[in-house]
Amino acid sequence: MTLFLHALPQDTPDRFLLLDRLDSCDETGAAARRVFIAAPPWQGMEAMAQLAALHARWTADFSLHAFLLAVEECTWPDHVPAADMRHGMSNSTSSRTPGATPGGALHGTLHIGACLLAESDRAATYATTVTPLTTFSGADSAPAPPCMAATLTIGRAPYDTRFNGDTLTARYRETFAWLTRTA
Repeated sequence: MTLFLHALPQDTPDRFLLLDRLDSCDETGAAARRVFIAAPPWQGMEAMAQLAALHARWTADFSLHAFLLAVEECTWPDHVPAADMRHGMSNSTSSRTPGATPGGALHGTLHIGACLLAESDRAATYATTVTPLTTFSGADSAPAPPCMAATLTIGRAPYDTRFNGDTLTARYRETFAWLTRTA
């Protein structure tokens, strides 16, 4: 029997919550952030899925199990030549993907967004993105384009004997409270 931990990629973070903070959450979607340091692109995909599933749980008052059901229209970070890099940021003439480093790795403080497109009792579909946070402010500063995007469908089902509702409801409420902390 293969243990779950043995099935994970070698570069799996110690704590498998790939969201550092929840910036907003309402009936239309959620936004979070994560500091990545040369993270493989699959971690960006996982962060988008975690945010969408967290929102799907929140809309059901954490009373339903939520899981990734489908990934559609996924864009992945471009491969970035090392010569294009300068302190993890692109130079003004670079056409590389912002927020990505050589090999397409994610780097820096990135915004994760999940916009609810449609939902039913059993599923919710989200437009999700990973976008570099702008490091400056001003009226003339335009937001950076996403370095990753995907349409994700999150399945929702009642808890059952395989997924203990009392335990998981408490866990996801605690995770939500921790992500929305102000300190």
